[in-house]
Amino acid sequence: MRKEISTSLYWGLLHGMNDMIAGFLLMHYTWQNDSQASFIALLTYSLLAFGGQLPLGIWVDRQQNLKAFGQVAIFCLILGAACCFQNVFLAIVLAGIASAGIHVIGGAICLQLNDEKVTPLGIFTAPGIAGLALGGFLGHLAIGWIMLPAASVFILFFLLAKNGWPTYVAKNKMQEELFDAHDWLMILLLLIMTLRSFIFDMINQFAVNLEYGLLILGLSAFVGKLIGAFFTDRLGWKKWLYISLSLAFLFFELGRNNIWALAFGTACLQSSVPLTLQLAYKALPSYPATATAMSLGTAIIFAGLPVYGLPGMHVHFSTSVLFYSLALLVTFIVLFYLLWKYIRQSKPAILPGK
Repeated sequence: MRKEISTSLYWGLLHGMNDMIAGFLLMHYTWQNDSQASFIALLTYSLLAFGGQLPLGIWVDRQQNLKAFGQVAIFCLILGAACCFQNVFLAIVLAGIASAGIHVIGGAICLQLNDEKVTPLGIFTAPGIAGLALGGFLGHLAIGWIMLPAASVFILFFLLAKNGWPTYVAKNKMQEELFDAHDWLMILLLLIMTLRSFIFDMINQFAVNLEYGLLILGLSAFVGKLIGAFFTDRLGWKKWLYISLSLAFLFFELGRNNIWALAFGTACLQSSVPLTLQLAYKALPSYPATATAMSLGTAIIFAGLPVYGLPGMHVHFSTSVLFYSLALLVTFIVLFYLLWKYIRQSKPAILPGK
C-alpha cells in the first residue's frame, strides 16, 4: 500500500501545482483585461481542461501509453509557466491542455494502483481545488511568482520518474447493477436538494463580496475529499454517500448567512468526488483513462452547461438571441447523445458492496 500512497501523493501534488498555476494565470489575466476577454479566457481553459479530458481519455485507452501522455502533459505545464511572461493567454491555453492530461493520466494511474481503496483517490483529487483557490487568491501578485509552483513541477517530474511509470492495465469484470431503484431515488433526491441549497448559498454569500470566501471554500473541498475517501473505505460507499449528502444539505440550509456552515457543507458535498471516480472505474474497468475523464472532466462540463442559459450570456458569442439559443439546444442534444451512446457501448462492472 505504501507505493500506492506515494504515487497518489506525487500525482496529487502535481495536480495541485497544475491547478495553482492555472488559477494564478486566470486571475492575473482577469486583473489586466476587461470582463469579456476574461470570460473568453476562462471558457477556453474550461473547454480544454475539462471538455478535453474525454477525447484524451479515449485516446489514452487506445494507445495505452501512460508515460508518453504524462510526460507531454507535464511539459505543456512547464512551457505554459515559462511563456506567460510574453503571452498570458497562450500560457492559459497550454495550462488547459496540461490540466486535461494530468487529470486523465494521474487519475488512471491512481485507479490502477488503488487496490479497491478510495483513500489514494482522495489523496490525488484533493489538492486540485485547493491549488486552484490558492492560485486565484494570489493572482494579483507579479507574474514572476509563478516560478515557485513551476519549480515544484520540475521536482515532482523527477520524483515520478524515480518512482517509475506504471504499465497500463485494463481490467475485465462481470456486469452487475451498482444501484437498485431505491438507491437511485434516494440519492437523486438528496443530490437535487443539496445542489439547490448549494447554489442559493453561493449566490447569497458572494453577493456580499466575501474577501476570503473562495479560499475558504477551496480549502474546505480539499479537506472534504480526504475525509470522504477515508470514511468511504471504512464505512462503505453507500453508507457514506447517504451520510455526506444528508450532512451537506443540512449545513447548506444553515449556511445561508454563515460562511463556515457553507464551508462544512461544501466539504461534505466534495467528499464524494473520490468515490465518483471509483464508481466510474467500476463501470468502465477496461477504460481507466476514459472513466477518469468522465468523472473529473465531463461531469464538470455538464454541470456548468446551465450557466450558458443565463440571460445576457449570448452577448459573449452572438448578437442574435435566437441563433444562440438554437446553438445551445443543439449542443445539449449532441453531447447527451454522444455520452449515452458511449456508455451503452461500454461494459459495466461489479462494485463490491458494503
